[in-house]
Amino acid sequence: MNRKDYWSQETNPETGEKFARVLEYFHTAHNGSADIDSMIDSPYGEECARRMQLRFKYEHDAMGEAAMEYYRACGLKKEMYDGDDYYARWVILTPLEMETEEGRKKKYPIVFYNHGGGNSIECEEFSLGFAELAGRDKFMVAYLQNTNWENFERVLDFIGEKYPLDRERVYLCGYSQGGYQVTSTYFRIPQKLTAVGPCGNDIYREYDNFNVHYTPEEIQNLKDALVPLMQVVGVCEASSFVPVNDWKPRKDWGRECSGETYLDDRRDDSKDPTRIHGGGRRFSDMPVPPEGEDKHEWMIRRLNMRMDTLNCEPRDAGTCISYLNTPEDELHHVLGFYGDKEEIAWHYGYKYYTLNIWNRDNLNAFRYVAVENNPHWPPVLMAELLWDFFRQFRRDSGTGRIVEEEYCYNRD
Repeated sequence: MNRKDYWSQETNPETGEKFARVLEYFHTAHNGSADIDSMIDSPYGEECARRMQLRFKYEHDAMGEAAMEYYRACGLKKEMYDGDDYYARWVILTPLEMETEEGRKKKYPIVFYNHGGGNSIECEEFSLGFAELAGRDKFMVAYLQNTNWENFERVLDFIGEKYPLDRERVYLCGYSQGGYQVTSTYFRIPQKLTAVGPCGNDIYREYDNFNVHYTPEEIQNLKDALVPLMQVVGVCEASSFVPVNDWKPRKDWGRECSGETYLDDRRDDSKDPTRIHGGGRRFSDMPVPPEGEDKHEWMIRRLNMRMDTLNCEPRDAGTCISYLNTPEDELHHVLGFYGDKEEIAWHYGYKYYTLNIWNRDNLNAFRYVAVENNPHWPPVLMAELLWDFFRQFRRDSGTGRIVEEEYCYNRD
C-alpha cells in the first residue's frame, strides 16, 4: 500500500474510513503552518499510519482474544479492573516474566498514560508504542479512564498492594487534556512520582484541569519533592506551544473534528468526571497575556515558573526574545529558548528539536522536544522518547530524593 493510500476509503476499504476521519481532524488541529498532505506522504506519516492501523485493528474489541494475543506477542498480560463502570475502569499491562517464580521476586517500574480529552482508553493504548517498550524492557503500563489525580492515587495504591511495584519508579505522562491531568497530579502528590511528561501542553499553567489554582503550599511542596519533567509537542499545534518566547491565540478553524474512531456505547459526556460541566470550555481555560503586558516577556516569565519548580536557573528573557529574529539559528528560533545540551535529531525524515536543562543539583531535570510539522496529535516516537527520559530516574525510598540511575531489568 502506498503511503497516501491508507487515508482514503477508496484505496483502503478496510480501515480507510477511520483514517479519513483522523485526516479531517489533522486539518483542524494545527495553527495554519502545517503541511498535512506532505506529512501523510512522508516516512513520518507512514510510521504514523502503521501505528494507527494497529489501533484500528484492536480498538473495537480491546479485551478480545486477538488483542490479548497481540499483547502476549509483546511479552505482556493485559487485565481490566472496574470494567462494568465506563468511567471507573482502568487497564494494566504486566510483563509475562512477572508470572514466573523468578519474576515474582523482582520489582517493576510503572508508566501511567493519560488519554486525551474525552477519549476512550482504547483510542490510544495500541498506537503509542508503550506495549512494545514494556515487553522489551519489563515494566508495567496503566491506562485510566478517569485521570483525575484522586483516582490516580487510588489506582496507584491498589497496584502497590497487588503487584510487585517498584515504588521508586512511578512515571506519569499524557497528551493534551491528559497532559494537564498529569500536571494536576504532579502538583498534588509529587512525592509519589519519579518523573512526568505532560505533552501537547503549554509550558506552564498556574491552575488545573478545572481552573483551580495551585496553592503556594502545593507549589512549595512540588519544589521540595522535585519531579523531573519532559514535554513533547508538535511544532504546528493549533495552540502554538512553540516558540516558547511568543504567544498566539489558538487557531479557530470554524469547526471541530474529534478524530475519534471508537466510541463506547456507555460513554456519556455529562457524566465524565474529568470535564467541567456548565462552563464555557470542557476543560481548563487557555492562558492569555494580561492586557497591556508584553506577550514575549510574559511567556518567558511562564517558562521561568517552570524552571523554578525544577530548581533550574532562569532563562534570560532578552536572549530568548532575541531568537524571534534569528531564523538562521534554527533550533533556538523554533523553540524560543535555550538549554544546556541541544540537538536537532532526525526520525523518519522529520526534525525533532531537542534541548535538555540541568538544575542546580546537576540533575537532568528538564527535557523539551518539538516535532517538525506535527499538529495536535501524539507525535511518532513520543512513548520511546518519554521512556528514554523516565528510565534515568528513581526516587530513593530512604531519602525521598530523585537519583539518576538508569533502569535495567536483570534477567539473572
